[in-house]
Amino acid sequence: MSSGNYYVVFTNSRDHWWCRFLHPDYQHCYLIKAEAGRWIVYGKTTDGLDLFTLPDFSASAGNMVVVKAEVEDNQRGLFMLNTCVGHIKHALGIRNPFILTPYQLHKHLTRH
Repeated sequence: MSSGNYYVVFTNSRDHWWCRFLHPDYQHCYLIKAEAGRWIVYGKTTDGLDLFTLPDFSASAGNMVVVKAEVEDNQRGLFMLNTCVGHIKHALGIRNPFILTPYQLHKHLTRH
């Protein structure tokens, strides 16, 4: 993805058995970016990839936390976990192998 302002959206989801092992407020994440007056949404789900546009985005809709993120300039690795966190890390250029859950990604983004 090109440079610019990216936002990572964290939500809670009780749809899967593994959600009980995750932080109750940070169970799923996806990436959004404003482009040409619309919002591009990119995320990994258990069914595949979500990639679509929205005319507007309201952070007040439902339980969600939105964090502004920047693309890191380091070279992207070849290995990526096929999870929502893995896809977001790959898109943003984050190479920390110890970030595995949405809550760990949230802590990393708020620190930087």
